[in-house]
Formats: sequence, structure tokens, C-alpha cells
Amino acid sequence: MTLRSRLLREVRRTRASLLGQRPHTTSLQPAADLLDHDIAEIGGVKPYSEVPGPRELPLVGNAWRFLPYIGHFSIEHLDRVMWSLYNDYGKVVKVGGLVGHPDLVFVFDGDYIEKVFRREEVQPHRPSMPSLRYYKQHMRKDFFQDTPGLIGIHGPQWDEFRSKVQQVMLQQGAAKNYVAPLDQVASDFMARIDSLRDENQELPDNFLGEIYKWALESIGRVALDTRLGCLDDSISADSETHRILQSIHTFFTNVAEVELRAPFWRVWSTPAWKKYIGALDMFREVCMRYITEAMERLQLEGERRSEEDMSIVEKIIVKTSDPKIAAVLALDLLLVGVDTTSVSTSSFLYQLAKNPEKQEKLYGELKEVLPTPDTPLDVKKMERLSYLKACIKETLRMYPVIIGNGRSLQSEAIIGGYRIPKGAHVIFPHLVVSNLEEHFPAPERFLPERWLKSASCPFSGGRKIHPFVSLPFGYGRRTCIGRRFAEAELQILLSKIFRKYRVEYHYEDFRYKICPTYIPENPLKFRLIEREP
Repeated sequence: MTLRSRLLREVRRTRASLLGQRPHTTSLQPAADLLDHDIAEIGGVKPYSEVPGPRELPLVGNAWRFLPYIGHFSIEHLDRVMWSLYNDYGKVVKVGGLVGHPDLVFVFDGDYIEKVFRREEVQPHRPSMPSLRYYKQHMRKDFFQDTPGLIGIHGPQWDEFRSKVQQVMLQQGAAKNYVAPLDQVASDFMARIDSLRDENQELPDNFLGEIYKWALESIGRVALDTRLGCLDDSISADSETHRILQSIHTFFTNVAEVELRAPFWRVWSTPAWKKYIGALDMFREVCMRYITEAMERLQLEGERRSEEDMSIVEKIIVKTSDPKIAAVLALDLLLVGVDTTSVSTSSFLYQLAKNPEKQEKLYGELKEVLPTPDTPLDVKKMERLSYLKACIKETLRMYPVIIGNGRSLQSEAIIGGYRIPKGAHVIFPHLVVSNLEEHFPAPERFLPERWLKSASCPFSGGRKIHPFVSLPFGYGRRTCIGRRFAEAELQILLSKIFRKYRVEYHYEDFRYKICPTYIPENPLKFRLIEREP
């Protein structure tokens, strides 16, 4: 059967299904692959070889572009690489010839991104952390066995693990029971913020490290059902809290070296690899110990407590009868939840400091919902913070913590009129896509009003936002399983900061780098001026 006849058959089948008719033919290829507006004429599908992109050299392909001194693609500034690919080659770009890595196909169009996501399999494959996969499935296989978790894992094991935890993590209202505990963590951090300001009311250069402590303490409260003590004023050097903080610092210092640069750890144990593995082992041991303690408490108190009163940890233990599942989930949440919420917080502070009129509008909302700076948050109050939520969305649009995600194609697809083969890694560069004029008028401007239902934004005029051009938490079955909790953490802390302080920033504009999240390079020397109660 010719390519043209096969495509015609698929189009007839697709149209028939949309009209509610029974198709006369069947096919194993997903019909959604052919719903591309670039193929108005069936003969218009272009071969993979014609996908534009930087030229590959013999033997070294495009790998040389990432090498020090001779290359011009910087790992730490992949944001600039993505922008240059879009500007030079258009909406679909291939970077092939990467030694030891499948071809990368960058897709800079909301409609194309939507079609890839809509067609994804029950067990979608996402390009992810090979070092973490190696740690779980080889180095510590005796521990993880059939419970490898969600991060860096694909296929049936991932699907089985997610099915065991998603009902608890993603159920409606899952995060509501944690509003009060997270509010307490945020209040403790507010006290620490107040003590950190200098005589100029400015925060120290290393304030991002302090935000990490808050994020770690918040995740510990949710995922481990305990307070880790990260916000204590004095932490002794021989305490477990100190070791946890050192491990989180070690992990994020070395993860970029391990993940983004040449994988020499596959050949020999590099210094960065040893530190990376040591940090992972520390997290694993801590998670297992705290989960075991939670299980023991549950056994003592279980009969006296309803499921509604149980923590997430307790619910997972009750539903699975396996504390290791709760421990592995906690490990994954620690690995992906600390830096993401921390960097989001720093970018939010920066955006509101640089846009004082938006900050005053936010303050007006907060003052109405929270009569005093010490008023605790509850679910009903949080539901009224519509402008705060719009500010968070706009911050993550302009500076997404993860600048791109993607899928490893498990079957052939047609994207932008090109035939993309199975096995290619399709990358969705949301940093670029969510900052394009065609998707967001005046994309360089911080306009939270875009996200409000009214037509209050003068540039968008109430125009509906494409649902696939800003996906800070991913999409589909591989969406961030801790999303509801991350959103609650951000809303609670930021509402407290901006209700109590006016935030200013008087230094050079933020510069960002990949590490491996999109993190600011500048010291976070924000000036916090206390408002009248």
C-alpha cells in the first residue's frame, strides 16, 4: 500500500469517527497522527530528512556544538540555544547526531504540542534523568526492586507505581488537609525572614538557600509526615537536620554536572558522581526511617482514626500495605519538589518587585482576605486569592522552572507536516513557546490579568489562552503528581510575604542558567519593607 493511499484511508477513518460513523477500514496507527493542518493536501507529508536544523558533521554529528571552547551550545544556557533554534529554523527543528543520545526534535507551536500530547500512550515515555534511572534500577536495585517510583522510570513499573499513589495524591481536596500545617511552616519561615534582614532591610546574598530550607521543610511535612527542623535558628553540625541540608545542597550542586554534561560516570566513578550517589543514599535512608516511624504510629492509633483524618503517608500505607511505596514517593517528591518551588518563589519575588503597580494590586487583595499579617490561611481564604494565583501563573509563563519537557515517541508521528520516526525525543521548549507574541501579546510584560476571566488585560482583551503553551506542571499521565501541594505551598508563603512586606529590588536584572532547573544567577538581595498592619 502506498503512502498516499494509507494516508487517505486514515483521513477517511478519522472523519468517520468524528461524524459518529463506523469506519470501513481499521489501522494500528493512531488517527490523531494525521490531524495536522499542514497536510491539507495528502501528498504534503515531508520526510524526516527534511526537518530543518543545524548541520551534522561526519563522525561527530552535532555533539561538537556542546563541547568546551569549540562548541557554541552551552549546557548552562540551553534557554539561549532554544531561542536560536527557533529563530534560525522555525517551528520544528531537529538536532541530530548527538553521540549516545537519540535525535532531539524541538517543537515550537502550541497546536503541534497539543497533538503530540493528545496521542500519547497509556504509559508515556518522557526523556528523563538517566543517572537517577541507573541509581534506581542498577546500583540500588536490591532496595527499589518492583517499586522504583515515578522519576526516571517508564513502562509497566512506572504505571503500576503511579496507579497506587495517584488516587491519594491527585484526589480532589488532597492538599486541603495540609493548608494548616503548611501555614505553620510558612509562619516559621516568616520569622526567619525577619531575622535575616540587615540594617538596610535587605535579605542576604544566599537567600535562595534559605528558601530551599522552607521548601524542604514543607515537603517533609507532607511527604514524611514530620518536621525536619530545617528552619530552626541553631542547627548543630552533627545533627540529622544538618546532614539533610548538606545532602540537599550536594545533590543540587552536582545534579547538573551528572545530568547535563558528558556522562563520564558511566565509565568511572567521578567525584561529582560519588557526591551525587551519597546524597541520594542519605535521602533514601531518611525517607525509609521516617516512613517506618509513621507506620508504627499508624499501627498504634489506626483503629481510633478515620481515613479522613489520616495523612497522605498513612493513606498510602493503608491502601498498599507497603511502607516502601510511601518512602520511594517521598524520595521522588524531595528530588523534584525542593528546587522547583524554591526557584518559583525567587522569580515571583523578582517579578513583583520589578512591577510595583502589580504588587500594590496584589496587596489590596491580600489585605481584604487577611485582615492582619498574622491571619492564618485556610481553604476558604485561599479560594479568594484569584490575583495571587494569576501572578503565579504569569511568573511561571515568563520563567518556567523546567524550560521544556517532552516525550520519547513510541510510534511514528506527523508533526508540522514532517514524518517523525519512533524513538525520536520530541522536546516542547515552553520557555520559548510561552514567550512568543503569537501566544501572548506583549510577552515581555508581566501581566497577571491575562489569566483572569475578565477582559481586564489591555493586550489580550480576554482572548482565550492556548491550553498547551504554558505547562509548568506538565500534562497528561505524567503531570506533576505533587502539583496541588506545590501550588498550596507557593500560595501560602507568597501571600504571607506580600501581606507583611513591600518587596523591592535595586540591583541588575536577573540572569538565569540551567542547573538543571531554570535558576537565577543573581544574589537574591531583596529589600523587605514592613507595611502598616
